[in-house]
Amino acid sequence: MKGSKQLMHYVQRFFQDYLRAHRGLSNNTVFAYRDAIKLYLIFLSKHTRSHITKLSLDNLSVETVLAFLSDVETTRRCTVTTRNLRLSALRTFFGYLVTQDTLHASQYQRVLSLPVKRSSHRMMEYLEVEEVRAVMDCINRGEAIGRRDYALLNFLYNTGARVQEACDLCIEHVWFDSPPLVTITGKGRKTRQVPLWPGTAMLLKSYIAEHKASRITLKNVFLNARGQPLTRFGIRYILQTRIAAAVEHCPSLSKKESWSPHFPPHNSDAPAPVRGRAYCY
Repeated sequence: MKGSKQLMHYVQRFFQDYLRAHRGLSNNTVFAYRDAIKLYLIFLSKHTRSHITKLSLDNLSVETVLAFLSDVETTRRCTVTTRNLRLSALRTFFGYLVTQDTLHASQYQRVLSLPVKRSSHRMMEYLEVEEVRAVMDCINRGEAIGRRDYALLNFLYNTGARVQEACDLCIEHVWFDSPPLVTITGKGRKTRQVPLWPGTAMLLKSYIAEHKASRITLKNVFLNARGQPLTRFGIRYILQTRIAAAVEHCPSLSKKESWSPHFPPHNSDAPAPVRGRAYCY
């Protein structure tokens, strides 16, 4: 097998066999690895002035990986965090190559020994209880989309769930009998059960009944206007538009440079937000 065909053979097996079959990683993780390796191969093609189909295992070296990581920060202007994520994906790939191609094992090991780059961490901001309430109050619940968004934001507020966890939430994972709770599947397919406050449970029950009445048979709880499951980008858009609409009534929201859709528990005596909820970063 020629060097170029051998490289592409290993790339294909890395994604089809190793990541999915052997490690059982989620689609989002596989996509992150895909993006990192694709960018590296594109950079390597330009760096060696060879067509990407002509690249071989001999072209894979610690020097090209370091040059690629430098390019990620300088040319692509990515953060150190993104740079480290790219490195992590490449180290996983090169670790796989060590087990498949012993002839080049020493050069792969050099990549595995590359350390992550340290960086300073920004202080995370968070939404105050009044700010979250202002966002909720600006939602028109007389419209179907408004009722969905109100239920969605209350769910995030109640549970502190990640966006992808909300996207993946299925009707069968919500328990409405006393005490109401929800089973959330997070990273690494780890599940956890989170109690639902009566108000949140009532909103979810009403919203699910509404789209069941529309003869929608999908198992996902949160759907878009076309009756398809919401995506991460869809939820981000919802949050952006809802927060923008609330700025007029709560000017402090305009001072939040960036934010995360993780909300603190919603109750009248809610304390200052704690880890993982209502943070802006």
